[in-house]
Amino acid sequence: MKYSIIGLEARYANVLISHASKLKGHRLVGNSENPERLLDIILASSPDLIYVKVDGYETKDFNELSYTINDLYRSFLHKPLLVALATSETQAYDCIKHNFFYYMLGPINAEEMLKLNYKLRAKRDLNDHKPKKLCLRTYSDYQFIEINDILFLKADNNTTEFFMRDKSKITAFKTLKHFESILPKSFSRIHQSFMINQKYISRIHLGKSECHLTPLKTKLPFSKSYRKVMTELAIGLSSNTLT
Repeated sequence: MKYSIIGLEARYANVLISHASKLKGHRLVGNSENPERLLDIILASSPDLIYVKVDGYETKDFNELSYTINDLYRSFLHKPLLVALATSETQAYDCIKHNFFYYMLGPINAEEMLKLNYKLRAKRDLNDHKPKKLCLRTYSDYQFIEINDILFLKADNNTTEFFMRDKSKITAFKTLKHFESILPKSFSRIHQSFMINQKYISRIHLGKSECHLTPLKTKLPFSKSYRKVMTELAIGLSSNTLT
């Protein structure tokens, strides 16, 4: 698990790094005392976990910090988990409101790090057991398809067409909006009529408002209302590649 530290003084950051080094799989990819370097660190390293010092923030500044992180990762394949580092419970409510994963009261110690690691393992185990198939049911007919094999979805009035990586097409008698609400966050709505699996994106052409998908060399349009989503998605996907 890649992690970054934001806003923590060097001596305390070193303590955290020392404890984290004893946790299997934890790897530091970014560390800065300056909270304003948050954007640079996120885009450069795409951490799975971000430790954020939250002491001393006014509500307005705290909201801006949290919105910055969440906006950046809204379209990413993997959203980072946020861990608040604090010396009191003052910011606890704000952290809960902004979906922080864990609130760690200082001083940082081995026991707190083990508690955090236990929660991380529990979350990973839960994710490992998420359904990998989608059931399309019509009356007495139950059809099961692999979620990872879905290339994209297309709305057709009150039905939805599934285009699969093996070139097959399956029709479901529910709306695209329904599937948007239940499919994993790795699926993105890019148009009133289309929803794509980010896994198969090969190109995002912002100038032509096109999204290219493999392996079928498919080009799908995205509408102006989804341009911001596609821009963020392009930034997010590029952060996990060599450039």
